[in-house]
Formats: sequence, C-alpha cells, structure tokens
Amino acid sequence: MVQVESTEIEELKRHIAKLEGDVLHLIRHDQLTGLLNRAAFISDVDAYLNAPNRDQKKGALVEISVRGLPRIAGTLGRHAGDYVVSALAARLNLMNNPDILKCRLDYWSFAMFIPDVTDALDALTMAKKVLETLGQPIDWVDRKMTVELGAGVALTADLDGDAASLVHNAGLAVKSATEKGGPGYAFFNPTLAQGARRKQDILAAMQDAIDNNGFSMNYQPFFKTDTGELTGFEALMRMKHPDLGSVSPAEFIVVAEESGFISKLGAWALVEACRAATAWPDHLTVAVNISPEQFYTGSLITDVHNALELSSFPAYRLEIEITESTLLKDNEVVLQQLQALRDMGCLIVLDDFGTGYSSLSYLWKFPFQKLKIDRAFIMALDSTPMVRGMLQSIIGLARNLGLKVTAEGIETQKHIDVLREFKCDYLQGFMLGRPTVQTEVAAIILKNYASQLLEKPNPKVAIARLAQ
Repeated sequence: MVQVESTEIEELKRHIAKLEGDVLHLIRHDQLTGLLNRAAFISDVDAYLNAPNRDQKKGALVEISVRGLPRIAGTLGRHAGDYVVSALAARLNLMNNPDILKCRLDYWSFAMFIPDVTDALDALTMAKKVLETLGQPIDWVDRKMTVELGAGVALTADLDGDAASLVHNAGLAVKSATEKGGPGYAFFNPTLAQGARRKQDILAAMQDAIDNNGFSMNYQPFFKTDTGELTGFEALMRMKHPDLGSVSPAEFIVVAEESGFISKLGAWALVEACRAATAWPDHLTVAVNISPEQFYTGSLITDVHNALELSSFPAYRLEIEITESTLLKDNEVVLQQLQALRDMGCLIVLDDFGTGYSSLSYLWKFPFQKLKIDRAFIMALDSTPMVRGMLQSIIGLARNLGLKVTAEGIETQKHIDVLREFKCDYLQGFMLGRPTVQTEVAAIILKNYASQLLEKPNPKVAIARLAQ
C-alpha cells in the first residue's frame, strides 16, 4: 500500500486552496481592471447595508461615467478604449483607502462605495477628488487622450431599497450631471427618480402609440413674403395617449432619442408627411424635422427613400430640416448623408439658425438650400434695436450664398413689414397660420388660392389678409 507523505498532502491542500482562491477572484473581479465586478460590488454593498448595526451606519455611492469612450474606441480601436479603462482603473486604485469598495460597473463607468460617510459634503468632496484624479490626460503612443467624466452621488440616507437601488440612484444622478453640463457631478434626489419613471411611461406609451395610431401630424403653413402665396407646410408631430393624455414633443422626442426609438419614430414621420402631401397641389412642399440622432442610426437614407417610394412623392417637394446642433457631433457623417439626400433631390434646410452654435462655415461646407431664422430674433425685434441690423445681415449673407430664407415666429404686422423690407423669402408664424390637423389643410389651400386671385395686384394686402 502506497504511503503518502504528510508534506505532500499539505502541499496538495495548499494547491487546491490556491486554485479555489483564483477561481473566486475570477468570479468576483473584472478581468481587464482587477476591480470588483458589478455583481460582487452589489453583493458587498448589500452586506454592509444589512449589517446588524445598519441604523448607525452611513455611506455614499459614487458612480463615475467616462464620456467619449465609445468615440475613442471607434476612432483608435477597441484596444485603445481598453487602455483608457485600465489607466483610469489604475488611478482609482491609487486612492488606497482599504475601506472603499471599487468597481467597474460596465464598459464606460466605475463606482465607489464609501462607508461611514456622515455628511453630504464629505461625499461631494470625494467625488470631486475622483474627477480631478481620473480626469488628467492619458498618454497613448504619440498623443495624449483626454476623457470627459461625470459623477453621480447617492447617499444611503436617501435609500429605500437595496444596493441595486443605490446603484440605480447614483446612475440617475450621473446622467443628470452629464446631461445638464455644469460642474460634472450631481446628487441623487427623488425628482430624478420621478423623471426617470416619467420617461419610462412615455417610452411605453410611444411603443403603444406607434402601433395604435397614437401619433398624428399637424401642419403649419409658410408663405412667400412678397406675394403672400402659400408655398408649403411644416409637419409637426403630435402624440396623444389614453393614459398620459397629450404629450409634448419636447418630452417624447428626447425620450425617443435616448432610447433609440427615434429611428422608428422618424421613419413613421417621413412616411406620414409624404403621404399627406400627395393630396396637395404640386407646387407645395412639406418640411420634416430630422433629429440629430437619426444620422447615427444607419437607416436615414433608406427611411427617406422608402417614404418617397411608398407615396410616389417627388423628392423635390420634401424639405429635410436639421438644427445646427446636428452638425456638432460628427461633421463627416452628417455631411455625407446630407449630400446623399440632396443628390436624391430633397431640399436641405438649416433650422433655428442663430441659436447659439452658429458657424458661417456650416453655410458653405454643407449642401443647404434654405435657412430658417430662429423665432428668438423675430421676438426681439420689438425690444432690441440691434436685432434689426442682425436680421438684415443674415438675410443678405444668405442671399449672397444663394440660399433662400424663412423667418419663423411671425406674430405682428411689424414683423411682416420689416421682413418684407429686408426681402426675406418666406414667412411662418401664428399670425399667418397655426399648426392644424390634416383635414383642415385643404381649407387653408383654398383660402390662399382665393386670396391670390382677389389681391394679386397688391401683395401687401394679400399678406395682410392672411393674418385675418
């Protein structure tokens, strides 16, 4: 019978124990950074929250979001993105307080749980320190990479749930911090949770509305400034739900963009607008607003083509409206698609011109054929004398570049008179026509046609009649 030395047995036990430890480490830690993974982090925070003396304990969870990481990975490769993540994790580990739990939550975010925090100011100080430490440039080959960071802070004192709820609260806070700009950090508060629930309700309602005719289009007319002739309508999306009632586009468009639903919603809008406009006289155009996010779905060109094909609607009667913010994210991606849309025959319009991001280079680099002056300029005509000169300059610049100009927000006769003096091409606003349902569009068309027949010798009278 073979005798096994006790030393060999002990060695085998140590080897097995080491293997078990290695396996446990792999189960609990992120392989790239060595930090706790999400599941282990939540488990450890739960253990802290459920400790016997929980009522005497306080803590804070800080989530750190790394904005721009997908851009780095997309531009320089996934290995560059991984390098940034590893570098940030190493810096996080330099904060070597053994009581702090550190975690890689997902590809672009980290988290820290700081126990025994007794004051919100302490948590804020720690969050600011983390942002300062992690936000330094990162050396990469022959360049320095900079990352934008945001931090969200959730306190256990505000918690009504478990560790997963605490992580969720911190996530809502960091989202608020990155959306609104400012210092780059934010605290969780119940209002954020209410806002998140509202967004979830709207998303569910949109899913239902797209399948059950809950969306509709209103159409606002625009006219030639010199003759008062109707030239087209802007399609404006509306949403009504049996539970939520009427939901503002300012709400549901944002939710659609954040959730990725904008591709489906935008495709529907294009089809509906083209379908409605087929019933109008051939000289009238329809303008459809395109969200910046639609340029990154990969389906915009196909969606426009399908909308035109389904309705047998000519491309020259479709105006594609984009805002200046669309041009900020990735000029080349947007430029290629705008050029493709213009090559199809669509009219490309720069909407809300002059609202804060204006760059004259946009007007000659991109294939615009028309720009729309933001209503803020028109509203300021009555109170700010210098606006008159600005409007005249914008219209003169557009004319020199071969662009047509539409002025939005027309609400007084003075607005009309000034813009006629400056030879603005088109006018749009509540004074001339409010957004209306499709069934009332025919009446607007007939009224304008009759007005043109009666008042053709006097264009100024024709414009005035439109406001009645």
